[in-house]
Amino acid sequence: MTTLNDDIIGSARQMNFEICRAIPADHPSLAGHFPGAPVVPGVVILDEIAAALAEWHPGCQLTGVRAVKFLLPLKPEQWFTICLTWANSAGMEVDFVSRVEERTIVEGRLQISRVDSKKVVAIPSETPGFNPPPCDPRLAQWLQDYPASLFGERLYQSIELMERYSIDLAIDLLSRLDVIDQLDEWRSAKQLCQALSYQPRFSSVLDWLLKRLLETGCIEARTDGGSRAYRLRHALWKPQLSHLRAIGLDIDSASAPTLDLLDQAATLYPAIARGEQNAEQGLFEPQAIPLWLNYFRNENLTYAVNNWVGAVLAAERLSTRSKLRILEVGAGAGSASEILLRWFDERGLLSRIERYLITEPNAFFRRRGERKLATQYRDLPLEWGALDINSAWDSQGVSGGEFDLVYGVNVLHVAKDLLFSLNQARGALAHDGCLVIGECVRPYVDQPIYPEMIFQILDSFSDVNTDPEIRPNPGFLTADHWRRAFTRAGFERVEIAPQIERIREVYSHFFTAVICGQHVARND
Repeated sequence: MTTLNDDIIGSARQMNFEICRAIPADHPSLAGHFPGAPVVPGVVILDEIAAALAEWHPGCQLTGVRAVKFLLPLKPEQWFTICLTWANSAGMEVDFVSRVEERTIVEGRLQISRVDSKKVVAIPSETPGFNPPPCDPRLAQWLQDYPASLFGERLYQSIELMERYSIDLAIDLLSRLDVIDQLDEWRSAKQLCQALSYQPRFSSVLDWLLKRLLETGCIEARTDGGSRAYRLRHALWKPQLSHLRAIGLDIDSASAPTLDLLDQAATLYPAIARGEQNAEQGLFEPQAIPLWLNYFRNENLTYAVNNWVGAVLAAERLSTRSKLRILEVGAGAGSASEILLRWFDERGLLSRIERYLITEPNAFFRRRGERKLATQYRDLPLEWGALDINSAWDSQGVSGGEFDLVYGVNVLHVAKDLLFSLNQARGALAHDGCLVIGECVRPYVDQPIYPEMIFQILDSFSDVNTDPEIRPNPGFLTADHWRRAFTRAGFERVEIAPQIERIREVYSHFFTAVICGQHVARND
């Protein structure tokens, strides 16, 4: 048996190889493999590990598995990483470990030999149809506290459509950005920006587009020294945007504004990459404002679902209080306020509202919401004002200990300094008051979700302070990150609903959640 030559071993010792994989729900091995609770067979995981070895060093051939230990099950559609390292200097054995986030699911050692490498010819991928798997019946149990019409088949199909639509948009964009031709060898997003003379800050956007396409299996990734690189594995399929749009509108015509905003954002990517346009100008120019107003309407269930989960938990936390004083931040055009008031009315809480201060820094959106809600709820003590969550709240008319509820939907993830804004919210709460925020919550670390295609090009979304423990990346956070952030800000009884960390095991595209924490008075 031959060994690897010195130049291969020398380069291999300088790095580990890491690659991301996910087993699709329609993989043939899953048929009959625990019906109703599918688990990826161990042999399929080992096949992916063997494929990763071949990608790392085409001159290596797997001759045996010296040791393997399966520690945790892997679910379909669940992202896992494969990390390979040389086990010894002889270059005859490779250690492997696979993880889901930070949890090891399998580890072991491979025995290898060297063979003559052959160039792999890229095989074009056929454009897959839109055939999402059936919705897992366990979701109904986990979502039973919400209106029956909310988390139904229509929303499930719409979200799956948006995920697929954003993938086809990403394929189209990478082609228009001339990135595909650069992926015949391993390149990071930063290297691609340099090669194509794009703005350095566009590298994070480009990295997202490439991560989005990992789900197709046409692109693969590896991590070398903390930098993720990508390479084309198979030719990408031809995007079918018009066809997918027609399917989406057939599922729910009210989701058209979401598709429109995805398209509007995508048209800006090439100019932003070249530094020719600012995203804020392109997305908030006068002719684009109707897109936002339609997107934020509660008829658009793909957005309104965020409003509902917050309203349900807020009502539950405040149900025993006789008087309610509410501060809402980042209210936009008032869609979250509308659902909160509607649900409070259904739960018999509307008459208990003593004060409701609705704040929004954008004057146009604020006036729009005020006109609608002031007419609809003439007898309620509603107030409107501007509040910048990134500046001291008490200097903007929000007194300490004044409110029983601080409420917001899809707002705090864009706070410049997340802990600062959380502490400001806590300071505004009375004893035992609650902060309740509805958010898009990333199911797994580094998992792309389709709304990011709209927002990630905005400076307000990306230009924030990061923290390895609570905010490792701009934009949407995981449930665990939110839990840590609330705890560090001094909140107690921190709760995240629905049970997204259980739901993600059977539905990896579910990203709607609400985070709640209580202010318990103490000596700070």
